[in-house]
Amino acid sequence: MNVKKQIHILLVDDDADILRLFSGWFTQEGYEVLPAHDGNEGREMARRFQPDLILLDIHMPVIDGYKALEYLKNDKETAHIPVLFLTNEDMSIEAQKTWKEMGVDGYLPKSEPREKMIATITEVLKRHGHEPSLKSKEEVA
Repeated sequence: MNVKKQIHILLVDDDADILRLFSGWFTQEGYEVLPAHDGNEGREMARRFQPDLILLDIHMPVIDGYKALEYLKNDKETAHIPVLFLTNEDMSIEAQKTWKEMGVDGYLPKSEPREKMIATITEVLKRHGHEPSLKSKEEVA
């Protein structure tokens, strides 16, 4: 039996409903989700738990997503962790180019259908050498 490593996603968002909804979705897909309520808590958890992927909201109190990203990418302990911005904003090509220069692997619109979110997460994880062991619909049923 081929057992794959559990994939850990750090989900950073100040909206408790988003944390609860997305955590449920990603857990159902076989991911271990670590929730954080702001950028400061997110960067501390990233250092402590070394997740495989960080989903980072942009607009948050305390430390917003841009500042949290700056801290993460300038810290040798967390610089290697892929980051996807999580947002409701419609991002221009210029904004996406700037993010890439900052070290962001892409973004997930919060309004994206669940299946498309999972596909994006899977693609980023594979690009960074992780082989997600997602549960199929038949295994869950």
